[in-house]
Amino acid sequence: MIRLFLLPYLLLAATLAGAADIPAEIESCMRQNLPQTTSMQSIELRVVDRSHYEQILESDIFLKRFSEEQARVMMYFHEPVDIRGARFLIIEKQPQNDMYIYMPSLFKVRRVTSKRISSSIMGTDFSYEDFERIHGMLTDISAKRLPDETLAGRSVFVLESFPEQGSGYSRVATYIDKQTCIPLQTDLFEHGDQLRKQMTVAPDDIKQAGDIWYPAQLLMKDLRDKTQTTLFVKDIRIDTELDDGLFDPEQLKQVDVPTLKP
Repeated sequence: MIRLFLLPYLLLAATLAGAADIPAEIESCMRQNLPQTTSMQSIELRVVDRSHYEQILESDIFLKRFSEEQARVMMYFHEPVDIRGARFLIIEKQPQNDMYIYMPSLFKVRRVTSKRISSSIMGTDFSYEDFERIHGMLTDISAKRLPDETLAGRSVFVLESFPEQGSGYSRVATYIDKQTCIPLQTDLFEHGDQLRKQMTVAPDDIKQAGDIWYPAQLLMKDLRDKTQTTLFVKDIRIDTELDDGLFDPEQLKQVDVPTLKP
């Protein structure tokens, strides 16, 4: 299975989860940025609404590969105060992932249903579906390679995919930097083939952790709602030990979350 634009700590390390007919050259490139076992990252999210009001969120994201074809991702929020302690978990499964959210104010773990798949996560420009897609945990029905292009002065592979029924998107176009194998731009089209969101990474913001390239900063714009979220990677650690309890929905409410602070 190939990951669809894994976000920062690998996020965007690869593209197109489960899509068919990906050329071997592109698949090999993308797999170079996948962790062997785990990844942890500390991030900051700056959300700007259409009135230019800015809100800052701080979060840690943990990923663990339980097998070659199955991974789990947990997101833990530190700030702002009103969502401190909130947790969001994705368990990769076929044909559909399991998703859970814990909000301290509700005192219980809730399952995220398909009806909420397009809803915003904590007021950011990332929906639940975006979060799945960002971490390469979403399968698209089909994909095809388009002619290579030049973007931001870099030579890029171009891939077009078509999400499965029930998605908030009808088409996704991804432009992958040949040098680092990081997507520099991802265009998300809603039904009617209208460009709804666009995620971009500047080449200068691509950094390296060990042998893995990752975007230290990326921008997600909602072109319809005229809002945007900038994600900054403050710390990243690859292939360190993580307890299985972090990724267990039965323990999501009470499990101790490790800190990424030195």
